[in-house]
Amino acid sequence: MEHQIRRYEVVTAALLDRALCVPCIAAKGSVSVDTAEMMLDTIASALVLHREAGRCPACGATGIVHFVAREAA
Repeated sequence: MEHQIRRYEVVTAALLDRALCVPCIAAKGSVSVDTAEMMLDTIASALVLHREAGRCPACGATGIVHFVAREAA
């Protein structure tokens, strides 16, 4: 369980103010693409997860990217 929580922490931290595609999210979390998509659904239930067309800065792929924006202080 602790290992799974750590993966969510890693994925969420990677998405803070940085848009990534699902394959890059999977790589960051050391999980499969299917698991990364499930994790995104879980993260979206707790935080505001943005999904939009764009370019992934990690791999350069163009498509849907995901990010969690920090709230203004």
